[in-house]
Amino acid sequence: VPGDTLRWVRRCNNEDLVAMASQNGMVILSPCKDIRALGRNTRGGIAMRLKEGDKMASMDIIPASLAKKLEEGSHADQTLGFTGLWLLFISESGYGKRVPVSSFKESRLNRVGLKGYKFSSDDRMAAVFVVALSTGGGGGCDEQQVVLVSQSGTVNRIKVRDISIQSRFARGVILMRLEHGGKIQSASLMTVSKAATTDSDGLEGA
Repeated sequence: VPGDTLRWVRRCNNEDLVAMASQNGMVILSPCKDIRALGRNTRGGIAMRLKEGDKMASMDIIPASLAKKLEEGSHADQTLGFTGLWLLFISESGYGKRVPVSSFKESRLNRVGLKGYKFSSDDRMAAVFVVALSTGGGGGCDEQQVVLVSQSGTVNRIKVRDISIQSRFARGVILMRLEHGGKIQSASLMTVSKAATTDSDGLEGA
């Protein structure tokens, strides 16, 4: 398709879920088994239907093991050391929030999806990550952190557990204060062990 580019390649299996998000904040969750297995030289099918002016912003895979825990219920999850599964949203203006994956229903491909983020007129989606908090053996805890890089080169690292849990229609909280007109250039997710975790920059007040 003229003007189209390949943005992401992820490994998955039929039991996994794929989470896709558009720049205008629409989100769709679909089983990976619904995505047709095709050859290298084929165009592929429509994964997410986009409204006029909207574009794909991000995608991530929900592993089958986490999807199963989500179905089993939060009480059972906590007894196994699993404390939650969220979609972590990052906006270009430096805002972010966590929304429970349970807030989104599974959907067939080629759908517009549900609203996952309420943006101001000059903001849009920068990235979406699937995040889960769990306690490890012996009382340890793996720490997930998100690393944000602004267009001016400023880097901020934030603990995922410190990011507010909000509804699909909330704007989120300020994760990184940007210069006037500045935007988030990139966002990445990292996991470090409790022993290796160091103090990172905290959240800034909205």
